[in-house]
Amino acid sequence: MNLLFVCYGNICRSPMAEGLAKKELGARAHIESVGIAPNSNRPSEEAVWIMKALYNIDISGHHPRPVSAVPFSHFDYIIALDYSIYAQLKAGHEIPEEKLYGWDIEDPFGQGLGAYQEAVRRIEDRLRQFLHTIGVE
Repeated sequence: MNLLFVCYGNICRSPMAEGLAKKELGARAHIESVGIAPNSNRPSEEAVWIMKALYNIDISGHHPRPVSAVPFSHFDYIIALDYSIYAQLKAGHEIPEEKLYGWDIEDPFGQGLGAYQEAVRRIEDRLRQFLHTIGVE
């Protein structure tokens, strides 16, 4: 399975989702993340900290990338981490409806560690639901 997570800057939500999915799926899947408009060369410090503290996952080596860095055709599932990103992907890219999913994860950037903790826990819940829906557990 090839899975792509997309958020705005590829510094918070999508790298956290990528880390959780890699831990959950291991070698059963190829997982990447990108952003609609990345403007940094590393993940947010809060995302790195919360992933290490709560899940013992190190995302410090993540390098944010734009959506143009990956061919959507290589992925079985593309998950937009909020409905705005979903709408942008749907309108601006030819992604088959059955491949594109929209989640409702609020962007924690600039809102403190509590917002990051809430975001990653919601990502974890949505990931479990998604994997159950597609028959992967």
